[in-house]
Amino acid sequence: MIKRLLKLDPRWYVATAIILQMFLAWRLQGPVVLKHTLSICLIACVLDFIMIFLTKRRAAFPLSALVSGLIISALLAPGRLFYLAPVIAVFSKYLIRLKTRHIFNPAGFGLLAANVLWGLPLIWWFDLNWLITLIFGLFAVYRVKKLGVVFSFVSAAFVLSIIYSAIKHQPLMSNLGMINLFFVFFMLIEPKTSPAYLKGKLIYGSSTALFALLAMAFLIRNDFLVTALIAGNAINGLFLRK
Repeated sequence: MIKRLLKLDPRWYVATAIILQMFLAWRLQGPVVLKHTLSICLIACVLDFIMIFLTKRRAAFPLSALVSGLIISALLAPGRLFYLAPVIAVFSKYLIRLKTRHIFNPAGFGLLAANVLWGLPLIWWFDLNWLITLIFGLFAVYRVKKLGVVFSFVSAAFVLSIIYSAIKHQPLMSNLGMINLFFVFFMLIEPKTSPAYLKGKLIYGSSTALFALLAMAFLIRNDFLVTALIAGNAINGLFLRK
């Protein structure tokens, strides 16, 4: 049983964890959670299914789009223009590419565009149970071999947050919100937008932590973690990818 679980496509770990978190949010927030999630996932999956068919001339289940839709649902507050985030997420995967691969985490790019361009708030409202995130996140990290990314980001974020707190004369642990497990395990380690070799993983993780600190300090109107993710993706795509 355990061997079978370890052989699953790691995207299923992420999807399962977020769906479990969604049901927790549903109990607290009511039917709006389910409506919000189903709408975003449906938009993302239908668009990606069409794009897969048009670009590869075959039909396939859009698992990546499902994961992107779930991540967007987990962060984005319900609102009038919610559909923009999944649309931008899917199209960014096909339109913003370097050689044969997309540069940006699709969910992250859609969320950042919605947050920056249209002011849609990111509220991380499915991030309710750290144990669910940790268990499924560790499975995902093991399968995609991104422990170096996790270690470098968490280590750098811990040190930088303490330094920043000291500079701002705040309690030393007051900015440890930089180390968000949902972000680390479900967004930062996305295989196609993060490095595959150890040196690159360490640079990517630590530089993303630095971008998070800078965004938290100077870009207070935008979500600092999503901003840092896209900046880290850009560094990876331009300098670290082999």
